[in-house]
Amino acid sequence: MAKVFFLLKHQLSIIRGKLWFQPITYSILAVISIYSCYLLQNYEFSFYPYKVNLETVNHLLSIITTTMLTITVFAVSSIVSAYNSASSVGTPRILNLLLRDSSSQNAHSKFIGAFIYGVIATIGIKSEIFNQNGIFFIFITTILVFIIVISTFIIWIDDIVKLGQVRTSLARSEKYAYENIKKYVKDPFMGCNKFTVVKKLKSVPIYAGKYSFLTGISLENLNILCEKINAKVYIIRRNGEHLISSDVVAYVSSSKPLSQERFDEVVKNFIFSQERSYSEDSLFGLTILSEISAKAFLNNDPGTVIKVIDSLTDILDCLFEIKPSQNVIYKNLYVKEIAIEEIIKSSFENIRSYGSSNILVAKRLQKSLAHIAKQLQNDEKKFVLEYLNNCFEQAKAQLSQVFEKNELEKFVKELQHNTN
Repeated sequence: MAKVFFLLKHQLSIIRGKLWFQPITYSILAVISIYSCYLLQNYEFSFYPYKVNLETVNHLLSIITTTMLTITVFAVSSIVSAYNSASSVGTPRILNLLLRDSSSQNAHSKFIGAFIYGVIATIGIKSEIFNQNGIFFIFITTILVFIIVISTFIIWIDDIVKLGQVRTSLARSEKYAYENIKKYVKDPFMGCNKFTVVKKLKSVPIYAGKYSFLTGISLENLNILCEKINAKVYIIRRNGEHLISSDVVAYVSSSKPLSQERFDEVVKNFIFSQERSYSEDSLFGLTILSEISAKAFLNNDPGTVIKVIDSLTDILDCLFEIKPSQNVIYKNLYVKEIAIEEIIKSSFENIRSYGSSNILVAKRLQKSLAHIAKQLQNDEKKFVLEYLNNCFEQAKAQLSQVFEKNELEKFVKELQHNTN
């Protein structure tokens, strides 16, 4: 049952990102509202439904059916245009994030729902299945639909104008990246034990088996299964990691040899896909921000790159500000934490590669990495300082003017003096 629930949750997370999900939901709500009017018409109420003119209701429904279809077509074309603009100025991988945008999805979904409502209500009235009570309820519901549609349209116009802009894509990517990093910091081991050392003598490796991304792990079901077979599972890969068929995802350690059937049950709790998933990928938001900066270089826009560096620095600050939870829910599972190397490279590798030839970007990158390094200790600090030095050496090699190289060297010396 836990496995089924996990798969349903995983699939629902994917389905909710589809453009057709909300329109279908609002269409169903439209049908339910008409049916509710039909059911309520059989009850006696203290108002006077005969005062509502049938011709008035028909006219209102006619306005809804004729205008909503036009507005829906306009809405869809505007959304597609905005998405194309966002992917061209940002990164194509931001589309999955924008598809989850509630404002644009709500707007065109409500327009479609209103159109479906108008059609079904018109059919019901023309078929004479509603009495005076029912017509009154249709009238009230129609007025509510008008209010919802008009208010949605006014708000949506402002949103759709901003949707294709770089700053909008950047703001939404920042929000997503911060939420995922914050979620990771609060529970870095996903309710499991901290990974230490695998008992290799009694451990069986689980291989990826194909060229793919790890996109999900059914931890609850896996823990229950481990209790049944008296085993421990050491998970050495995180969601979002790209794998080849021979990569080891986890090790299963058991006091007794596992049958092939039991081993296959364990393997089924790992989900692989050809694309990274937003739902449980802690580093995907950082990667998207980094890719936006890379695209900004192609558009000769160092200001956006600097904004991305500042955003990444602010996001990574929560690594040091939030205390992780010590609560262990899945006692038979062990998970490794994400190395600082992976976090830094996911954030800054594109900026280092593309931005070293720009003095403004090179200086801001040095400042950001120095800020991060100051809050780390031991091997983690050593890695960030080495990465910072590599960025400095690459920038010196790629800066075309001698005075820029001298300016960068002076800046780095002052930075080192202030941070020591």
